[in-house]
Amino acid sequence: MRRRIALAATALIAPALAMATPAPAQAAPATAHATAAAPRAVPSGPVDALRRQFAKRTTVRVDEVARLILDHDDLLSYRQSGVVRFGKTGVDAYDLRTSGVTGSGNSTVLRTIKVDGKVYLKSALYDDLLPAGRTWIRTSTDGDGVTSSMIDVLRPKVLAAVLATTKSKSPAGRIGGSPTVLLQGSITLAQLAKVSPDAGAVAKMYKVKKTVKLPWKLWIGADQLPRRFASTFPLTFSAKAPNLSTATDSRFAAWGGKVAITAPPADLVIDEEDIETDIPVPDDFTTTITKLAARER
Repeated sequence: MRRRIALAATALIAPALAMATPAPAQAAPATAHATAAAPRAVPSGPVDALRRQFAKRTTVRVDEVARLILDHDDLLSYRQSGVVRFGKTGVDAYDLRTSGVTGSGNSTVLRTIKVDGKVYLKSALYDDLLPAGRTWIRTSTDGDGVTSSMIDVLRPKVLAAVLATTKSKSPAGRIGGSPTVLLQGSITLAQLAKVSPDAGAVAKMYKVKKTVKLPWKLWIGADQLPRRFASTFPLTFSAKAPNLSTATDSRFAAWGGKVAITAPPADLVIDEEDIETDIPVPDDFTTTITKLAARER
């Protein structure tokens, strides 16, 4: 049953890996007039500031909303929040909760912990598969991505590629008490694929043209660290098809923390390969989220 659990988790928290980008949890700060034509030169400050967090092995709190949008209406949305810890080269641990966003609020449907190279999953989706007394599934991990967005600005190479496509820069409001500068631009899937294997895989899997542009907005704090990042990924490539897109809006707070992230108690954990029954990957993400959210309320 290798990777079946991981695939199901992916289906639960991101409708088709590619789906991701902005869902404002709050109104966006007022922006100044966008500049035109050639990209402005952007200093490497944010990339260096991010790498300094790696060297210090600090943590950051993440709060992200992802939406699947048809025309101007949300087909579904979900929220992922928690704490992320950095190692010398990038994210090395996290503790995240994923919730379906409904009219009555948020309902947790998946909790994911990564620590010491293993990922632990807890969800009502798995309840019927687990032996008595076990509530967590342990599986291996293939990467360090923590965002639903196609553009993971917690990776220095990706952040640098984004900054290189900046079209405008303007003062913005405070986020988490920090004054910010708003950078805006768009990056093509081809540019992103050079620094992000996930983007290349998505382009191939869904036969998306690499010339497709992903518009983005990045709010940088006075310490040069990201405070908010929003981007959109269009999924409609034909005039006859519905106008479908995905959007994520990610907020970053409490940079420089030292939050402990630990694995669940061993007696509550079962390894993925020890589960005899295959777990089906949900065919309909919306139905799955709705049912699980209802069970959690």
